Amino acid sequence: CPSMKRTLSVFLLFAAACGRVEAPAPLFPVPNARQLAWQQLETYAFVHYGLNTFNDMEWGYGDTPASTFDPADLDCDQWVRTFRAAGMKGVMLTAKHHDGFCLWPSAYTEYSVKNSPWRSGKGDLVRELSDACRRHGLKFGIYLSPWDRNHPEYGREEYVAYFHNQMRELLTGYGPLFEYWFDGANGGDGWYGGADEKRSIDAKTYYGYERARRTINELQPGAVIFGGTCADIRWIGNEEGRAGQTNWSMVKGSGDERLNDFTCGESDGDTWLPGECDVSIRPGWFYHPREDHQLKSLSRLIDIYYESVGRNANLLLNFPVDRSGRIASADSARIMEWRRALDAEFAHDLFAEAQATADNVRGGARRFSAAKAVDGRADTYWATDDGVTAATLSLRFEQPRRVNRILLQEYIPLGQRVGRFAVEWLDGDTWRPVETAEEMTTIGYKRIIRFAGVTTPALRVRFGQARGPLCISNVEAYDAPVLLEEPRIVRNGAGEVTLAAGDTQAEIRYTLDGTEPGPSSELYAKPFPMTGRGVVKALVRDPEDRRTSAVASRGFDIPCGAFRVKELPDEEAVGLFDGDVSTVVYLPAGVAGFSADTGEERTFRGFAYTPDQSRWASGVVTRYRVSVDGRTAAEGEFSNIVNNPVEQVVEFEPLRGRTVRFEALSLAAGDRPGIAEFSVLTE
Repeated sequence: CPSMKRTLSVFLLFAAACGRVEAPAPLFPVPNARQLAWQQLETYAFVHYGLNTFNDMEWGYGDTPASTFDPADLDCDQWVRTFRAAGMKGVMLTAKHHDGFCLWPSAYTEYSVKNSPWRSGKGDLVRELSDACRRHGLKFGIYLSPWDRNHPEYGREEYVAYFHNQMRELLTGYGPLFEYWFDGANGGDGWYGGADEKRSIDAKTYYGYERARRTINELQPGAVIFGGTCADIRWIGNEEGRAGQTNWSMVKGSGDERLNDFTCGESDGDTWLPGECDVSIRPGWFYHPREDHQLKSLSRLIDIYYESVGRNANLLLNFPVDRSGRIASADSARIMEWRRALDAEFAHDLFAEAQATADNVRGGARRFSAAKAVDGRADTYWATDDGVTAATLSLRFEQPRRVNRILLQEYIPLGQRVGRFAVEWLDGDTWRPVETAEEMTTIGYKRIIRFAGVTTPALRVRFGQARGPLCISNVEAYDAPVLLEEPRIVRNGAGEVTLAAGDTQAEIRYTLDGTEPGPSSELYAKPFPMTGRGVVKALVRDPEDRRTSAVASRGFDIPCGAFRVKELPDEEAVGLFDGDVSTVVYLPAGVAGFSADTGEERTFRGFAYTPDQSRWASGVVTRYRVSVDGRTAAEGEFSNIVNNPVEQVVEFEPLRGRTVRFEALSLAAGDRPGIAEFSVLTE
């Protein structure tokens, strides 16, 4: 049929014309293959383990005997199984920290596991972990500290040869590496083979980083490099797991001198240097028993994910393996809570069922249509015409859906482009912005926006500014459930109680009469007064599906904020009773205790003392005496307070009086008693 032939010819010509539409030109800089593969990992584990673990240190001085390294039950398979179950794609190991102790039997030093009792001196922790990674399908990476506080030649040319020899050992003996880490701590005081002195170096020139880069690229072509002067990825500028809300994957030059820009990158950068967020699940990087109660909360770990992976960075989450050689049970339980919570938040992509349209499609070609942004493929993308840097992508559901998350990705093999965008939802006939504290600027490899839930038939993303034509490879939407974590209950010195949930979408229900809270209990809206003794019980509730958290309970005695402390000015004394354990009051030099005038005569039956909760706690009281109006009420020892610095509650026979005195008879460290919180128990 001639008409059918003509129709087919027109269709073929049209299809050929569509096929000839060129992809947008790369917008340099762009990632290389190593950087792209690395960013797709998103989350992986860090392990700090070594002599510091057994000697309660963070930065060993280099003089601790190798014989103190002796884990009784080291199990790298337990580590890797935990990481894999938590959804992590790899493991980084501190093969040598600043103290110089090597977790492998290096041929170039005696300061290693070969001179420890572990495995009778025949062990190789680097090999055990690399083998475990291969067995369980995780990638393996190495941290080698450039600074070495043990080596006698550190600071001289002989050490540089030693450093490169050890690097070659690690690069050639343990299989493929995905990342190689050079720490930025360099030079300072150390043992240095007995010299016991301070040594300074120029880190940019001393270590021969350019030669190191050539060696790494030759022997481990798939590994990205962190640190030094030859980095493929950059430090994000803090150890809190938080990238900037604006985060470009580019910096000017190599970036090694531009730390002020590392959190956010630079829109006009000429070097592709994506960010890595490193943070520990505990306050310290190495294991310390005193931090067993200081695991990051579930809500904080969830925030860290959104502030790292959700802001165009990778997350390197540290686990301080304990002295037995295993990940502590509390740590593994917490990270599995984290995994389950994230799985619930990203369980079902609502845009997989949505119709996508755009007000500009590159050349009108199907290969760049709006549908490519929701097809679930990483190698396709919606693109706009050259010169079009502002456009709108709209997504409509078959029926209204509740949404509180949106995930966006650019096609970064062609470069990072978006500099500003907005997310809006359709309310009747009106488009309204979603409610969020996030500044919607950059996207990059991945950006996740959390916002107050809306029920809507449609969402749209308005791209307002970009460095070139848009290339959006993926857009997803989710209705994340409320995070059901027990609320925090805090009372300040003035007797004002604050309840806090880890999820802003949650509601808090509470009681003050000792009964269990439920859906009909008081709804928390703002801080409330509790000026006497009592018990607050509270839970978090999902207002949509009525799920609830476990009940949190906190008992309070009389507020102490009105007490007068004669040894301290009022503005300092308030820190003793403010309900905030992050504020610590140190008594003046030579003053061993304080006397609190309670304002009236009372019957006291005990007290509570909380020591300094910081990473480098000082002034922790180990032995105490408490008196009431000069009469001794209690004297004793806070057993194991150094390893377990939680609130210490001591009860004694009731004693009536007005002034309570707390004295430090001995301290674990320092010469000034430190008090994070102090309170009394009354009849």
